[in-house]
Amino acid sequence: MLPAKAVSLWHAVLEKVEQKTTPQQFATWFRNLEVAELGDRRVVLRVPSKFHRDWIVTYYREVVEEAVAAVLGGARELHLEIGGKSPDALSARQAALAAAPTKPGGTANGGATAPPSAAEAGRSERRPPLRSDGTRPNGAVTATARVGAGAAAVGVRTCGDLPLTEGFDFARFVIGPSNQLAAAAARSLATATTAALDFHTLFVVGATGTGKTHLLQAAARAAAEPADGRQVAYVRGENFLNEFVTACAQGAEATHRFRERWRSLDVVCFDDLQLLAGKSGTQQELVHTLNAWSDRGARLLFAASCAPGEQLALDPALQARLAGAYRLTLRAPDRETRRELLAAKSRQRGEGLAGDVLDFLADLPTGNVRELEGALTSVIAGAKLTGTAISLRTARAALEEDALMQRPASSPDRILKAVCNHFEVTMADICSPRRPQALSFARQAAMYLLRERTELSLSEIGALLGGRDHTTILHGIRKIEEADGSDGRVRDHLTRLRSLLER
Repeated sequence: MLPAKAVSLWHAVLEKVEQKTTPQQFATWFRNLEVAELGDRRVVLRVPSKFHRDWIVTYYREVVEEAVAAVLGGARELHLEIGGKSPDALSARQAALAAAPTKPGGTANGGATAPPSAAEAGRSERRPPLRSDGTRPNGAVTATARVGAGAAAVGVRTCGDLPLTEGFDFARFVIGPSNQLAAAAARSLATATTAALDFHTLFVVGATGTGKTHLLQAAARAAAEPADGRQVAYVRGENFLNEFVTACAQGAEATHRFRERWRSLDVVCFDDLQLLAGKSGTQQELVHTLNAWSDRGARLLFAASCAPGEQLALDPALQARLAGAYRLTLRAPDRETRRELLAAKSRQRGEGLAGDVLDFLADLPTGNVRELEGALTSVIAGAKLTGTAISLRTARAALEEDALMQRPASSPDRILKAVCNHFEVTMADICSPRRPQALSFARQAAMYLLRERTELSLSEIGALLGGRDHTTILHGIRKIEEADGSDGRVRDHLTRLRSLLER
């Protein structure tokens, strides 16, 4: 146990840190810290998890070191050990959503460099009820969706007034390194005050099954929760297209009603924008609608499977309107996030899966969340139909004929970890825009192995590696293919990497 003087000094350090961070950041990352040693040469802190440690090292190390130096009268070596008290890992990940940085850069109090600004998540906790008929106070047409048992109905406009997917809210969005920034930005867009908002248009790019629809519907629900009269909508590209075509076919009056309905919005979550590719008339209508939204100061969240200008062929005017958006990529979840997601999904179904079953499912060769949910469904349904308890043996038996079991053994996550370990780089390096020769070679090796050992498309590999377009991925693969036949060092690297993956 630390002496009283050391405890007092640590509280003074925390006060300095609190001055340099927002309330959400401090509550999430520093309130649960424990000090293990406060010496003349070093300070040792205990953190709840590796995720917690890595986040502090990445975004707040300088803030903590400056606070320590100010209080103790000189610099100390900072060490972070895993082992502090915290809620379970899933809760820690969910807490990150409220205080994760939303964009690079920014300054803290006093002008010092600080982590990116936090989403003002705490402002959306109140859940006042809507009218008994499910309409917004200003009479907007809504689709009624239930967040969960006992939750108030949330009014979100949709094409055809189709209901939102049950459970697609922020409370059930599992946070990991692949999606934490996009999740924080989406929640900030939906809930932050105008003064605290640094962007009004967010464009999220991600391959199939990375959580785009869940994220957009969660943002729509969060934006609609306060009964403040805001018009909120969730719309898919295909539904917008069909509704517009139908309105045009019905004549001028129907087209006018369509425009009145969709141009009077304050928060818009527009999913599957890629489905408008090649539909010039609908794209032109969307350009005019975007102008109307801009005039209203609307907040816009778009999602697509690829970025504009790559495989997503958009009208130049529409592409220009989206050029100023804050653009982020949803990557395939890593193994730890997949395991947390499977644990959360199984709990929602009333099934507590054993650790070895969760490990088995998390190791399946896919980063597609829908495929993981399908595998989980097969395991649970198989056990219920046969009246047996879920075990590793029954899980293997349930998926024995599944296409996932026939895929190459190397998952994208495992390949990327092998590349990072072999070349001594981080996943952040691989996904960054930096292009020094050694890093470029490591990145191209990852592209080549992902193409060789998985069924990912070029676009999906690009999304996994920081949102790169398919032509960049193809170029990288060809560079490695050419070098493999003529450069002994390249062959040696590939041989070692394959050996790592086959252990």
